[in-house]
Amino acid sequence: MKLQLDEDRLILSVNAPDSGAAEEELAVAYGDERLEIGFNAKYLLEIASQVDRENAVFMFNSSGDPTLMREGNDTSAIYVVMPMRV
Repeated sequence: MKLQLDEDRLILSVNAPDSGAAEEELAVAYGDERLEIGFNAKYLLEIASQVDRENAVFMFNSSGDPTLMREGNDTSAIYVVMPMRV
């Protein structure tokens, strides 16, 4: 799964040989420079299954560094996801 972040916009795209390709654009709160980062979709789905809140906060440093994720303002659980090359 590839995430493309630009000012207040996130484009999620996936391309799987078995099931095809898909792309979705979402409005997000992001104001830094453009970032393109890839993740194993199974890992993101696993984290999403643990999240109970509507908002998630992703903390990126660069496309090669681990990404941290937490639920809104709740700091009791922090998830770490390693990116993949896209």
